[in-house]
Amino acid sequence: MTNPLITDTTSFAETMHRFAADDKDGAEILTSPAGKTIARQFTFNRAAVVSATVYSIADRHRIMSELRLGLTGFYVHLERKKAIYGFDPVRALDLLEPSVNELTDSEFHQSIVDLIARTRDRHLMFFGRAPIGLSAVLPFSVEQCWQGQDVKYAVTKIAAGFVPKQLRAGALVTHWNGIPIQRFLALNANVFDGGNEAAALARSIAFLTNRPLNEFAAPLEEWVDLRFTLAGTVYEERFTWKGFDASQTPITPSVGRNRTGFGGDLQLMYLQHSRRVQFVPQSFDPSSAAALAPAGNGVPAIIGSDPGGNFEYGTVTTDYGTFGYVRLWQYSADTADDIANSFIRILPQLPKKGLIIDLRGNHGGYIAAGERVLQLFTPRQITPSRFQFRVTPATRSMVGEWDDFKIWLPSVDEATATGEPYSQGYSIEGSDADANQLGQHYFGPVLLIGDALAFSTADIFTAGFIDHEIGKVICTDENMAAAGGNNWQWDIVRLYNPDFHLDPALKPALDAGRLSPEVRDAFNRGGASLSTNAVVSGGQPQYDGVRWTITDGALTHVVRGLPQMGKVLYVYLAKGRFGLADLPGRIIVSLTMRRCVRVEKNEGRLLEDLGIRPDIVYHMTLRDVMEKNQDLNIRASLELSRMPAYDLDVAVVPKGSAYTLVCRTLQLTSVEAFAGEKVLAAAPATDGKPVELSLTSPPGSIEVRGLNANTVAARRFVTLPAPAA
Repeated sequence: MTNPLITDTTSFAETMHRFAADDKDGAEILTSPAGKTIARQFTFNRAAVVSATVYSIADRHRIMSELRLGLTGFYVHLERKKAIYGFDPVRALDLLEPSVNELTDSEFHQSIVDLIARTRDRHLMFFGRAPIGLSAVLPFSVEQCWQGQDVKYAVTKIAAGFVPKQLRAGALVTHWNGIPIQRFLALNANVFDGGNEAAALARSIAFLTNRPLNEFAAPLEEWVDLRFTLAGTVYEERFTWKGFDASQTPITPSVGRNRTGFGGDLQLMYLQHSRRVQFVPQSFDPSSAAALAPAGNGVPAIIGSDPGGNFEYGTVTTDYGTFGYVRLWQYSADTADDIANSFIRILPQLPKKGLIIDLRGNHGGYIAAGERVLQLFTPRQITPSRFQFRVTPATRSMVGEWDDFKIWLPSVDEATATGEPYSQGYSIEGSDADANQLGQHYFGPVLLIGDALAFSTADIFTAGFIDHEIGKVICTDENMAAAGGNNWQWDIVRLYNPDFHLDPALKPALDAGRLSPEVRDAFNRGGASLSTNAVVSGGQPQYDGVRWTITDGALTHVVRGLPQMGKVLYVYLAKGRFGLADLPGRIIVSLTMRRCVRVEKNEGRLLEDLGIRPDIVYHMTLRDVMEKNQDLNIRASLELSRMPAYDLDVAVVPKGSAYTLVCRTLQLTSVEAFAGEKVLAAAPATDGKPVELSLTSPPGSIEVRGLNANTVAARRFVTLPAPAA
């Protein structure tokens, strides 16, 4: 399937031809220990990058026009952001318009980047004309930690193969080009679009030594003078920016066939991939898995990973016991239940005493797939977060077009009539029942660890975890990213806003490359006449369907057959209704289309800008950032040891036309079996002693509840098999 979240298809070879210096200037291929080519590094040529970043006058006006349409017609947070931050991006575009022809290419690029950043919404993105994967990098990484009450900035990694003069991992950075490092990071945070101060500072640190060029301009400084202390001695060392391209090992986020269900940060995803290539090249070799599974007090012992690349899992042992551990990196899936089912497969391998889910730096992904995981850890019924559209003529037209959004249509119509700015909120995919159909699968206490980089779907997941009172949350910053929305790239906005339909009976003519009289008549009825010179190209696969391109002079129209979305053929004019058009090549714009509203104990509260309130704000220690989060995991295991651990294991034993349920429990006082709300059987429970429930019931799914006193503390779905023939 063509992934709609990636629109830049520039090849590795083309990238390097345009941007890399010649081999005589120091270009080199980077490989993993096993010899796999993973990237190329080269002398950074600022002039070459600037000259290659070209925006024609026509491209500039189209970018601004479509961005203005997106903001005014679809962007759900427009009025909220204006009210909070006192900045109007639409007005800023209007003010930029008269001078746009006179700007240099780099000035235009930076003007759009700054405009987007000032809106303070990480979902609102502009990626300009630099290929995905190309960055300016320094050969080390820096992380924040604390020594007592003092914040420090430690060098935590040195790039593979790079040998500095004095710098070593563990050095504490004090100055960046003569500026105290804490002051520099605070100033640098102003250029980032975090939804709160913690998120902006976290991004300032994360991108300190890796500057993706499709969003940021080339670094102003050609080198960096770093002052640092090591073993009590002060050193200074100069480092030169290098060009770095990780597109040899491409990555693509996936939201399956629900293209509108994404909530994530593409730039953070690319950054993490680039840093993996730069600092952990051995991770690209399959044989390296065992080497990546250390053990020790508070150090995770990794025993496996999700085939989809979403998480690693294992155990953590401390003085407080041995607990399960999951490092949840992202939410990438083909269907909404994929990640939950992956969890179900690995949870029996983990200790029952408690579970740490560490989602620091999680860049988000498929929203529904993230929320479906929540049911696995609680006996409570999950209410998925609610999502609202901003009500405009453009959103009304789109919502009325597609079955995917039909649940929102009555409230959009009502809001249009009454002047309400937003629709009612509904689950982003499926029903509330869909969010609970797998049931609880882990009965011990669960603790989440987050940070200010954990974004979007990770924010939504954590909010749901808090709202349903599943467990405790530790945050290594004052807040998480506070990104509460569903973002679409511009090509998806355009996909869901066709201009008119064609009868599917016209498909054979398009397949044959003919603009038949019937096709021309259909275009005339749609308000777009085709000249006698118009030609149609043969169908090409796209979005699980077929695309035909009609070229008519300077105009290019597109016809799509999209079986997953409807039986008719959809027409997209070169300039469609509301003025919608495709963006120029190799430009990516992303918008927040729906906002997230919290549920249960925080019902009605918005997630955007506000974020979450963790139970514990934890300051990372030097040992944490240098030695695999040992102190953090010790603190997490301490908290888990103080939380009650339950267990409910149920075995079904058929006995003719009846069944016996053999239940083994922990810290439960009684067990009950239900069909719907009808009690089938009940009995008291005692730790270490099996409880047997006898029942006669038709085959199928039933629910077993474990109670502690009068509170449901565990819940499990079991299937009663049909009698043997």
